[in-house]
Amino acid sequence: MLTRHLLSLIFDEAVQNLNSACHQVNSQPANATLSGYVHLLDQGNAIFITDERKPYLITLEFTLFHKLKTGDRLQARVVNDSANNHNVVSEIVSVQHVTYDDAPVISANQTLNLFDNTINLGTSILIPVGDNTDIVTKVAHIVDTLPDNITPILLSFDGRPTNFNVSTAYFTQPSYDNREKLMTCLLTFFHAKQQADTGKDVVLIIDSLDKMFFVFNNCMQSIGTFNPNLFSSAAVTDYENILCSSGNLKAGGSLTIIGLHHTGTSPQLLQINDRLHQIMDQVI
Repeated sequence: MLTRHLLSLIFDEAVQNLNSACHQVNSQPANATLSGYVHLLDQGNAIFITDERKPYLITLEFTLFHKLKTGDRLQARVVNDSANNHNVVSEIVSVQHVTYDDAPVISANQTLNLFDNTINLGTSILIPVGDNTDIVTKVAHIVDTLPDNITPILLSFDGRPTNFNVSTAYFTQPSYDNREKLMTCLLTFFHAKQQADTGKDVVLIIDSLDKMFFVFNNCMQSIGTFNPNLFSSAAVTDYENILCSSGNLKAGGSLTIIGLHHTGTSPQLLQINDRLHQIMDQVI
C-alpha cells in the first residue's frame, strides 16, 4: 500500500502505546466531527488523515470493527491523549468504504494530445522541466489542453505561484514541515483515486516529483532509518506502488498521473531520473 512502510516507521512509537491511549480516549469527551481518509499501517491499526492534513491514530479495535481499508473516507471524532501525547480517534461517525483491491484493472480507451504526443488515459507520464517558470508554463498548457469531460487535480509544492483554472488543487507551503507535506501528498492521491473510482476520468498533475520524493526521503531521515548523505530508494518505491494501484478502479473511470521532473546533474537527481524512466509509461 501507498507509503505503508514509511508511515509505519513514523508512527511506530505511537503504536507501542495503543493500550494506554485507548483507556485515555474512553474517558475523555469527543471534539467536533472531522472528515478525512484512512491509511492502514503494517501493525493493523491506522492513521486518520483529516482534510486539514492532521494525522490521528486509529486503534486496532476500530480498524477491525469497521473493516477499514486504505482510502476509506471517514467522519470521526478525535481527542488528545495527554498522557502519551497522541491525538487519537475516539469515535467513528460514518465510513465510506472503497474496494480498490478487489476492483478490476480498467484500460481507458480515450486519448488526448499533449505536447504533440498522443497520451492514453490511465497511464503515467513523465515530463522533464527546467526552472519554476517552465513548470508553470507546462502545467498551464496541460490544464488548458484537457477536455471538459476530464477532471484535473493538481498537487503543487512550496507555494508555487499559480492562476490555473483547476477546481481541485492541493498546495504545500514553505512553512509546512515534512510530515505536513507528506500528509498533503497522501490526501491528494486519495482524493484523485476516489474521484476516479466513481467513474470519472481524472488527471493528477504533480508539479514536482522531485520535491515529493524529497518529502518522503526527509521523513525517513528524521527518524534515522538511513544515512542522511544517501537518497533512500523508498521514496521512489512508494511512487511505484501508486502507479501499480492506479488502474484498479471499480466504476470504469481512469486515473492518469502526469509528473513534472527537474533535470539535473546531482547524484540524487540522476538517481531519481534513472528510476523514473524505468517505471513511467511514457516520457515526453
